[in-house]
Amino acid sequence: MKTQADNQQLPNDGNRPGIWQLIRPYWVSSERWLAFALLGLILTINFTTTYAHVALNKLHGGLTDALVALDWPLISMTMLKTLGIGVVSTIMPLISVLAIEYLTLRWRTWMTKSFISHWTRHPAYYQLERDNLITNGDQRIAEDIKLFTDTTINLFTNIIYVVVNVTTFTIILWGLSGALSIPLGERTLTIPGYMVFAVYLYSFAHLALTHWLGKVLIGVNMHRQTVEADFRFLGMQMRENAEQIAFFGGGDREGQRLVSRFGRVRDNTLLMMRKTFKLSLFQSMFAQVFSPLPMLLALPLLLSGKITMGGLTQITMAYGTLLSTLAFFQQAYQSFTNWVALANRLRDLLWALSKARDQLAGISLTRQGTALFCDGLTLFRPDGVVLSHLPHWQVNAGERWVVTGQSGSGKSTLLRACAGLWPYGEGSIIAPEGVRTLFLPQKSYIPVGTLKSALAYPLEPESFTDQQYRQALEDSCLAERADSLTESGRWQQVLSGGEQQRLAMARVFLHRPDFIFLDEATSALDPDTEYQLYQTLVEKLPDSTLISVAHRKSLEQFHHHILTLAPGQDK
Repeated sequence: MKTQADNQQLPNDGNRPGIWQLIRPYWVSSERWLAFALLGLILTINFTTTYAHVALNKLHGGLTDALVALDWPLISMTMLKTLGIGVVSTIMPLISVLAIEYLTLRWRTWMTKSFISHWTRHPAYYQLERDNLITNGDQRIAEDIKLFTDTTINLFTNIIYVVVNVTTFTIILWGLSGALSIPLGERTLTIPGYMVFAVYLYSFAHLALTHWLGKVLIGVNMHRQTVEADFRFLGMQMRENAEQIAFFGGGDREGQRLVSRFGRVRDNTLLMMRKTFKLSLFQSMFAQVFSPLPMLLALPLLLSGKITMGGLTQITMAYGTLLSTLAFFQQAYQSFTNWVALANRLRDLLWALSKARDQLAGISLTRQGTALFCDGLTLFRPDGVVLSHLPHWQVNAGERWVVTGQSGSGKSTLLRACAGLWPYGEGSIIAPEGVRTLFLPQKSYIPVGTLKSALAYPLEPESFTDQQYRQALEDSCLAERADSLTESGRWQQVLSGGEQQRLAMARVFLHRPDFIFLDEATSALDPDTEYQLYQTLVEKLPDSTLISVAHRKSLEQFHHHILTLAPGQDK
């Protein structure tokens, strides 16, 4: 079934996707009407707020003249109007903030589902790690999407608000400032709306200075996201492998690695502090030097009698409003650099997902029939080195094969290729169609949750009865865990290596697959337990096809055939 998240298409060429490919999909999805309604509400509030500011500007000018004339009735009425408009202009932005947060949440939810859908498909998550296409894919989805959607909405709505305010107060200031006449000998130079030109020249100069000093922050912000994610990932690795690290006595070494990794975070933060301080310092100095400018520019109009004190108040307020509105571009520069950095990280993730999706496999895998065929199969390492060559191999339904060979001969890689997870090689594989298949590696994944969930994975716990769970645990020599079915825990850390392998075997007894691939899945068990598990396996699932990768000769008795691979075997 197609979900809303499927509407976001990955780029279909090898180029890095543009920022528009991050933004557009949500706004043409099935949620677009609600999204545009919320955006319309936000913009309406912004326009209303702008109108309120214009009204307040006019009222303040009138209030100043009323105070000079001591016209108390007019003062009272003007103050009441000012209070009413002030309340409206205070409440409306609060509603706008709420609408922005809700719209951002909906966009983030949609975008997160979309990225998760593409990440967990094919399976791209495995391909990204296998081929080292990108780092911290999970954290880009968890953190970068949140920041990207939030920053995009805020930047867009603020820019629209700024454009409306700039247009409005440019017109107001142009009308209020009139023309400046400058005598030049026998001629007079007249500059209409001269204060508008002054504020724009000031703002453009300020923005140019900001860009010159702040453009380096784009790279610094992007690097910050990477080093922060790397530091979090190393800490997570230490937590998940705490027991093994403790056995090695590697706490000090891990501590050094964490400190070293945090050193990159610290260095990047210091660099950002220096660049930000330099930018802020020059921005503040520039603003302070030119702070008296509006009063000086308006003074000739007051001295010539063209404006009153109220008019002077209106002009300076309009100038200040227009200037502060234009200053948004300088103030938002750091947010913009951070936004570009976030967009680049998400674009890189889209590119990696697209590359994983479109990767051409040298090994042809098709599904048909009930048997497994490998024809002219050559397995490569990612660097092109030959692991082994298999001219022809056929596994019929119900047969049991054990795959042996020296380390590095490609035994585990052969199983990956049969699962469609290994593209490096040549030849063809025909896998059975419409059969239940289960692959057990040496160390199986055990999700956090109840023991039922761990046993049923990847199905839901409700897929089996309690009696089936208990029987599977008994068959896998884990009967002592039968009373822990509803207990939640981090079973990957709670269970020993041998218990984890027995739990994985319990999945086999529970799911009863037609094809079973065991990649040294009992290597952590003692010979007696291993023998008992295999004996139970062939008795309980006599019709299942079994392919085992093993080093122990004792397992050969449970299999009909032996396939021996040689490392680097030529064609």
